[in-house]
Amino acid sequence: MRHILVSTRDPEWIESWRDSSPADAAVVSTAGIDETVETVGRSARIDAIVTDSPEVVSAIREEIPGTFPVLLFEEGSPPRWDEVDAATCWRA
Repeated sequence: MRHILVSTRDPEWIESWRDSSPADAAVVSTAGIDETVETVGRSARIDAIVTDSPEVVSAIREEIPGTFPVLLFEEGSPPRWDEVDAATCWRA
């Protein structure tokens, strides 16, 4: 099971990821920098983060050690799972 954290204030983003994700993926949602960093910090199960916030990306890079996969998309129309290059999302 892969766990994706979708960090956004846009409910359409969350639903887009849930609707398009494969059966072996669980989508967890947060909003804002503090909630996202806290969720990642206390969960060893998160495999990748998808966000529309450059500030969230910066906070993750500062607070979480290592090369955690974080995908940044522009605000607006939500991306779908099948639009993401799996090699980018699940790099080692």
